[in-house]
Amino acid sequence: MNEISRNIGENIRAIRKQKGFSQEQLALRAEINGSYMGQVERGEKSPTIDVLSKIAHALQCPLEQLVHVDGALPEEISYADKIAYQLQGLTVKEQEAVYKFVKQLVQFKELD
Repeated sequence: MNEISRNIGENIRAIRKQKGFSQEQLALRAEINGSYMGQVERGEKSPTIDVLSKIAHALQCPLEQLVHVDGALPEEISYADKIAYQLQGLTVKEQEAVYKFVKQLVQFKELD
C-alpha cells in the first residue's frame, strides 16, 4: 500500500464522516463504484485526478483538502491563514458557527 494513497484515503474518510455520508452515499454522489470507494479510502487504489475531482465535488470541499498529505502547514504563515485553511471544506453553516464562537471568544477577552 502506497503511503500517499493511504493518506489521501484517510483524508477522504475523515471528510466523509465529518459531512455525515456513508461510503455508499459518497460513491453515489461521486458517481463511482461503492467497492472502489472503499478501496480508495483504505489506500488500496490510487484514484486518478478525475476521480479525486468527483469525490471533492461530492464532498463539497476543495480538491487540495483531499490530497494534502504532509499534515502540517508552513510555520511562517499567519494564524488567520491557518484558521482559514481549517475552515476549508466546511459548510457555510459550519463556518458561521465557528465565526460566532471566535467572535464570542474575542468579546470575552475584551471584558478582561
